[in-house]
Amino acid sequence: MSLTRENQLARPVLGAKGFDPRTMQVAIIAGNGSMPGEIRAAMQAQGLSPVLVGVRGEVEAELAKSCDKVFSYGQLGSLFELLEKHNIRHLVFAGGIVKRPDFGALKPDMVTLRELPALLKITLGGDDSVLGKIAAFMGKRGVEVVGVRDVAPVLLAEQGHIAGPPLRGRMQKRLSESLRLAWNGARTVGSLDAGQGCIVEDGRVVALEGAEGTDAMIRRLGELRKEKRLNPNPDWSILAKVTKPDQDMRADLPAIGPGTIRAAHEAGLNYVAVEAESSVVLARSKLMELASRYGIRVSGFTDESLPQ
Repeated sequence: MSLTRENQLARPVLGAKGFDPRTMQVAIIAGNGSMPGEIRAAMQAQGLSPVLVGVRGEVEAELAKSCDKVFSYGQLGSLFELLEKHNIRHLVFAGGIVKRPDFGALKPDMVTLRELPALLKITLGGDDSVLGKIAAFMGKRGVEVVGVRDVAPVLLAEQGHIAGPPLRGRMQKRLSESLRLAWNGARTVGSLDAGQGCIVEDGRVVALEGAEGTDAMIRRLGELRKEKRLNPNPDWSILAKVTKPDQDMRADLPAIGPGTIRAAHEAGLNYVAVEAESSVVLARSKLMELASRYGIRVSGFTDESLPQ
């Protein structure tokens, strides 16, 4: 029996090592963007009361007002004290981090100073590598990193139609081929730990995501179209967003939201495909409204369910 989006909110969520958010206190470490607030709201809808900890200089100003605490990178000792005070043994990292810490400019507390060699090692490598190092660092201190799957599965993309006009009848061969190419392109760029997205237009790869992020990649596509380097009216212009191979599923999941749909419309995209159960859909109601208004189809797939 399948779950609706509503009763998915209330279902028990058991993660790694028997983690159960109904009985174990959780802290959300909030970076930028709307994801931290949406995770908190989804948890609160389940009757949970997570502690929200903002990262100074990253957490959105409005959300920072409702944070239990906002810490800078140099206040590791204060963070551990907060976790101990609330008996927190599980963290969720949510939202983006634009700037990596400048340890030379920090005024660290004693705990941060003592851990500085380990923290410097953490900042080396790609995003997924950094997360693994952070998780190992916290694990040694009795704190486990969990993910949105464990605490707010309602935010995950489902398989099949999500938003926009549904396709009528069987998927056209040209669309199927372009979709598979976009999917494989996104997976390939992810294997380099460079990004999670790829755009294909009528069987041609036209953009790969790098450090600039998805929205900037889409804007770049729009600029190319204005310069008349791309077809002004492609039959299918498809954005695919998938997880990186061997990605740590506790953070940095592919995400789409209303901003993705707005940018897609402005750039001439008409299809967004995301990896089902491994991607986050933010501000779902608004996203659905915009996708319907602009005629942009949004669908969830797995490797197995991609059209052949």
